[in-house]
Amino acid sequence: MKCVHNLFGSVVVSSTLVLVSLSANPAHANAPDAATLGKLSKATVPFVPNAGQWDERAAFAAQTLAGTVFVTKKGELIYSLPGIPIADALSPDAASPLNRFTKRPAAHVERTPGWVLSESFVDRHGKVLPSSAHGYRPQSAKVSYFIGPDETKHQRGLNTYERVNLGNVYPGINVQLRATGNNIEKIFTVAPEQNPAQIHVKLSGATKLEVNAEGELIAHTDNGPVAYTAPIAFQEDAQGNKQSIAVHYALNAAQNSYGFTLAEYDQNRPLIIDPLIKSSYLGAGGDDYANAVAIHPVTGDVYVAGLTYSNGNIFPGAGGGAQSSGGGGFKPDAFISRFNADLTTLINSSYLGASRYDNATALAIHPTTGDVYVAGITTSSTNTFPGAGGGAQRSNGGTVGPCAEGEMCTNDGSYDAFVSRFSADLATLINSSYLGAEGSDFGTALAIHPATGDVYVAGFTTSSNPAFPGVSGGAQSLSHGNEEAFVSRFSSDLTQLIQSSYFGAAGEDRATALAIHPATGHVYIVGYSTSSSTALPGVSGGAQGSNGGPTGTTDAFVARFSADLTMLVQSSYFGAAGDDYANALAIHPANGDVYIAGYSTSSSTPLPGVSGGAQSSNGGPTGTKDVFVARFNADLGTLIQASYLGGVFGEVAFALAIHPNTGEVYVAGASSGTLPGVRGGAQSSFGGGDDAFISRFSADLSVLIQSSYLGAVEDDVANALAIHPVNGHVYVAGFTRATGNTFPGVNAFPGLPGGAQDYSGGGYDAFVSRVSADLSSTTIEPFAFASQTNVPLAAVRTSKPTPITGIVGAVGIYVYGAAGSSYCISSANNCACDIST
Repeated sequence: MKCVHNLFGSVVVSSTLVLVSLSANPAHANAPDAATLGKLSKATVPFVPNAGQWDERAAFAAQTLAGTVFVTKKGELIYSLPGIPIADALSPDAASPLNRFTKRPAAHVERTPGWVLSESFVDRHGKVLPSSAHGYRPQSAKVSYFIGPDETKHQRGLNTYERVNLGNVYPGINVQLRATGNNIEKIFTVAPEQNPAQIHVKLSGATKLEVNAEGELIAHTDNGPVAYTAPIAFQEDAQGNKQSIAVHYALNAAQNSYGFTLAEYDQNRPLIIDPLIKSSYLGAGGDDYANAVAIHPVTGDVYVAGLTYSNGNIFPGAGGGAQSSGGGGFKPDAFISRFNADLTTLINSSYLGASRYDNATALAIHPTTGDVYVAGITTSSTNTFPGAGGGAQRSNGGTVGPCAEGEMCTNDGSYDAFVSRFSADLATLINSSYLGAEGSDFGTALAIHPATGDVYVAGFTTSSNPAFPGVSGGAQSLSHGNEEAFVSRFSSDLTQLIQSSYFGAAGEDRATALAIHPATGHVYIVGYSTSSSTALPGVSGGAQGSNGGPTGTTDAFVARFSADLTMLVQSSYFGAAGDDYANALAIHPANGDVYIAGYSTSSSTPLPGVSGGAQSSNGGPTGTKDVFVARFNADLGTLIQASYLGGVFGEVAFALAIHPNTGEVYVAGASSGTLPGVRGGAQSSFGGGDDAFISRFSADLSVLIQSSYLGAVEDDVANALAIHPVNGHVYVAGFTRATGNTFPGVNAFPGLPGGAQDYSGGGYDAFVSRVSADLSSTTIEPFAFASQTNVPLAAVRTSKPTPITGIVGAVGIYVYGAAGSSYCISSANNCACDIST
């Protein structure tokens, strides 16, 4: 219970303050179709200077999807919005922007008159403050204008700029402008000892202004509403840790102007507004894919591992790494890279590979030494894999040279798993080991035992005769099928293979993820199996004792081994009539429950345990791939809860993590554009192709709290997910086809660093992104309106909505009151505050 009195006060800003407000999606009848519009809306639109092709009052212009935006020589913004078809204007749903955007226009359609909105920067009395516009951040593109018969108006080869700088419009407050396909950003940078309450923006041409329940500023016009997205804010310290700060529009409807209202914040640190905290490309001229991400428990640095076709010595940061150039010629190499926590600096990278195919699929940090381990797949033969000379297995266990027809290998020879150990700075490759026999062996997962420091690798293998290394004495020493899952245990120095075990039956069985239970030390693997009926070992007594579908159907599985891998303690199927694949695994740090995630086509017969889950049915038609998340108790005897996650077109999950502070459950993967829960997310609109996504569930899986897309126009996929152990921020890594600087979050605000690599290297690039733990475009603190600026004394003040979770159909609740009033927050209906005063 908490009682608060005397809620009103002001903030004197004595550090850099950045405010951004966005105008999004005004009415535009000539817009492309919805899919194309979504792809174009995030593209950066350059500002072009006026060299005589426009009215002499204009200094710059940007052509957005919503119409042309002019910046006058006095610093005024003019939005020239086209009219709408008269047929649409007369229709009952004419006010819907979606209706206008999704209709293809016919030629020579009679339209309503256009509409003009203008914004000018004014003082508190409404007097316009003049400024001069200058181009900032030149772009490589040039533009030419050949409009009309008057050649004196034609202009060739004009420079373009990413931003327009209006200078210090207010004392100590710089204003800059940036345009994208459907947004104009106004960026206010407030110098130390200056007050953001000076900011007043007059909006002319609107019939009415209002702030809606989502915190957006709505300018109503006769052609429909224009929405300015809600501003958001956070602060960043020297280590790159960020905390959200409440910021809202302060509307003066009488003067048709607005400013900003800020919650109390640390005046010794910058305040920044940005929905997506930070992203960085990672790649060069070839295709580059990130498969794994991990956070160093001591330094907080971010490590990413994967596969690169960027050969030679051109992979970013590899010059100071343990292996500074690729080993494979035109063959791909594994890579590992290290970023600082805020992703502004790529500290170091290293190739890892020999003359053939090498791919890093998993990554882990040793909790005691801080050394960095990677595991994966290699076809590099004999003893050529880097560092393997001192490892437990020094040469590839399979066939060297072309494979027999039908074998699972490349033209270079059989796949072997590998595991490698680097120093934390990636400057030294300490040791490596092959892991495999005559067949093909795929390493897919890696974990470090928190008590012993031993290194565990899991995957799947076709090796049976001779047997997979180390299985003698293991929980399952014989292979029963064409493909068998495996799990292996190495000493921390990788010089000894201590024990291995198969896991599987007569079908195809693949392990995809691995985790160590923090309390019992038991080893868990998940994956998927075609082994039917009750065939998988250990399923008797498990939560689901048999395959949920007909013969040949794929079911997910989860299995629990003793730490020494000599005993299979328990296993369980998970699935229904369709195909079900588990790709990720995590152990809850507080209660020890086991969570698995993947995707399922089971729809007509629902997955087990989804009743009572956040989404109890497949979101698409029969056969659609939907994400699933499922929660078992630690002994795998009980399926506690499960939930689907997906829409009409389908989603798949590749990664899963549990937040160490809140216990909430995060999944990441790829979405085709109908992801539930994205409203209010860091990226609430679909970028195009497939987008990466992140979703956040309550620990009991009964509530989907928030989702967010993460992507641009082309395909984007999240393969990996990690949560910072100190600040709780969420990191995802994967790959993208986004070109230029279009991937979300790679750009910077003025005076602040952007992502370490803010421009695509070409083809597919790896990416790593960092978002706030709430995945939201703004963090809403319950009733956070103490010590706000720019609110008149004695005014009635209303908090932002606070969502009530766990109650079906619940809406946000609000608190409001006048100066001198008090309010009370209580978890029970017995607050002692006297709310009548």
